[in-house]
Amino acid sequence: MIGEILGGVSALASLFGSLKSAGANQAIDSQLARQRSELQTWYDKEYNQPYLDTEEARSTIQLLRNQAGEQMKKVDQGNAIRGASDETRVATADKLNRGMANATTQLAGYGTRKKEYTNRLYQGLKQNLSQIELQNLQNKSQQWSNFMGNAMNAGTGFAQAGGSGAFEDWDNKLSTLWKKKPSAGVVSAYQKRGIF
Repeated sequence: MIGEILGGVSALASLFGSLKSAGANQAIDSQLARQRSELQTWYDKEYNQPYLDTEEARSTIQLLRNQAGEQMKKVDQGNAIRGASDETRVATADKLNRGMANATTQLAGYGTRKKEYTNRLYQGLKQNLSQIELQNLQNKSQQWSNFMGNAMNAGTGFAQAGGSGAFEDWDNKLSTLWKKKPSAGVVSAYQKRGIF
């Protein structure tokens, strides 16, 4: 009887530890789900944003426009001083427009490289999260195996000890205690129910 009680207590203690571990695992699962969601939101924003709409590209284009405007002012001033024809202005504007087109094409190329980089980074981070999730699943599986093994070992150990008489003295004392009747003058509720 004592062996069975100790086996039960051991199983309950192991179950309590497993439940606490399950709570921690649930918190880890929630954290990983949140991180996965945040990663997906970041990726969707970064990957799908046209590079020419980024702050970096807009400021570069604005800088090129400012420089082109300054050069056109210089050409206009030079033409006014020298009395040159508008052909010089048209030629300069054409040259500046070709330069702006080339710069915009280069920026678009940077956009393609940025998308490739963002995709590689995303895939790497996603793989890291998958590895953490896999490790967490393996830990859960191992914890369950440990719980079952500990419960079985405790039950087997206490049953063997009980079978070899290790708890016989305790069993006898407990049996005597349970069989004791209350003093003659006292009628207990237990006696009325037929327990003693």
